[in-house]
Amino acid sequence: MRRVLLIRPLCTGDEPEFAEPLGIERLAGYLRAHGICDVHLFDRRLYEQERRHGLGTSTFWGDVRTAYVDNPPTHVGLSLMTSSDVPDALRIISRLKAYWPHVAICAGGVHVTTNAKEVERHLPHHVTLISGEGESQITAWILDGAITNKVLLPDDWAAAYRPNLVRYAALGCAVNMQTSRGCPGSCTFCATPSLPPAYRRWRPRKLTLVVDEIAHEATRLTEAGLPPIFNFVDDDFGPLARVEALAAELANRTLVMAFALEMRMAALVGESHLTERLCRLKTAGLTRVFVGLESLNPQTLSQWHKSIDIGELPQVISAFKQAGITLQTGYILWHGGQTIEGARQEVIELWRLGIYSHRMAISQLIPFAGCRLTPHDTDLGEVEGFVATFAKKSADLTSTWTAAAIEEPHAAAVAALTGNDEELKRIRKTLQNVNRQSYELLVELLDQNP
Repeated sequence: MRRVLLIRPLCTGDEPEFAEPLGIERLAGYLRAHGICDVHLFDRRLYEQERRHGLGTSTFWGDVRTAYVDNPPTHVGLSLMTSSDVPDALRIISRLKAYWPHVAICAGGVHVTTNAKEVERHLPHHVTLISGEGESQITAWILDGAITNKVLLPDDWAAAYRPNLVRYAALGCAVNMQTSRGCPGSCTFCATPSLPPAYRRWRPRKLTLVVDEIAHEATRLTEAGLPPIFNFVDDDFGPLARVEALAAELANRTLVMAFALEMRMAALVGESHLTERLCRLKTAGLTRVFVGLESLNPQTLSQWHKSIDIGELPQVISAFKQAGITLQTGYILWHGGQTIEGARQEVIELWRLGIYSHRMAISQLIPFAGCRLTPHDTDLGEVEGFVATFAKKSADLTSTWTAAAIEEPHAAAVAALTGNDEELKRIRKTLQNVNRQSYELLVELLDQNP
């Protein structure tokens, strides 16, 4: 009898935004769909968040021991997203081996997939490393110890298993959904373009399967008295037509929900009747779209292999504003090729476009393991001192902005569902004030450093 324990460790680094662990939830769903039904999920961060909010009375280790009071787990899987997960993973491995010396342990996740050699140096030799998407690999490892590198098509995924759905939602978390694999982009600061072709190729999951999962979880949330709020975590949800197809499927099933997703700017530029189409998506529940703008400098975009027509940006921003959908733009202001004057020009243009945020002002190029960047690309060089000075002078702004920015997506989703936007207005006023103060301080400092 296989008894499987899947764990997300604590993060020792800066992780201000808490979300459900979709990776191990999807693995658990796949295992259960393929006959391995004795699966428990434990999230160290969930216990930490509940303690901070005065919720829950149990402890992580107490609940783990209770779950296996009669029979120990036979297999344990750890999810490692970044190197910051490794220290707690080592503590978990040590304690589990003390409890159950014969348990088999594996580790997977993005950090293992993109940086396996580093992980191998830090984890004990008895820990098996599993790279890639993981479903078929961990299933084979549990059943016979042999790991096969079969790549599943998105339609072959199982629905995620979410035993703690209500606990996450009570903390203000959206239900995370993945509806595709890969990304058609080739950004040099991202690890995806360097993955094997089977993992980087963009492949969408059939929307009827996606909405089946949404309907199931939305019902659970509604029965618990919680709002049905969803967040699509795809690197690229796909073209605008796919978002419209999702909205149509939701309408066919009379599903009411609020949702956010991520797209590429190239999928929005040049789309006909963009404002009208976004207005219809707003009615369907779309509250925000995240796009990776990254830079307004054509030379920088070219070096990073970001194909964006900056000249079309004002039309896209205007369409989102008119539709009442938040366009959240990722930006990397500080990098190896940046200068004081270059930053000044970009910041002023960002403000003129109406998309400047304090987050942009402190953003630095941090490459993913396995990406194509060199140390020269990330070395701030002559602007390093300026960046440190601004970070110090704006520390209070950063704290206020971060807290409000984490609250804002959930508040916007609740406002869309209930029509009550008082809390949203309060949060957005805070963000606007911080952004204005940040902009004024940043420009003042830039002007003093020609």
